[in-house]
Amino acid sequence: MSNKRYGLGYERKRKKELEQNGYTANRNRGSFGCFDIVSCKKEHFLLESIKSTKLKYYSFVKEIDEISKFDNCPKGTIKRLVLYHKGKLKILFEKVV
Repeated sequence: MSNKRYGLGYERKRKKELEQNGYTANRNRGSFGCFDIVSCKKEHFLLESIKSTKLKYYSFVKEIDEISKFDNCPKGTIKRLVLYHKGKLKILFEKVV
């Protein structure tokens, strides 16, 4: 299984999780941009970048920096970097604009 296919499965899984939690979620297909999933509730927008790895050691410093600098969104928007490490969800970065 390729890395892109492996990550795609987690993007789909995360989208379903968000929808079960009351969000309207959209996955950005084929996106090489900053965020993979854009979702919203009445209270706020949620922008998530989804990463996945099986590696023991990993670093997403570049991705965290890119997400933290992104400010072209309404106040109250939540920005997140979500990691699925060996199938377990970890939130590596979260910031409210």
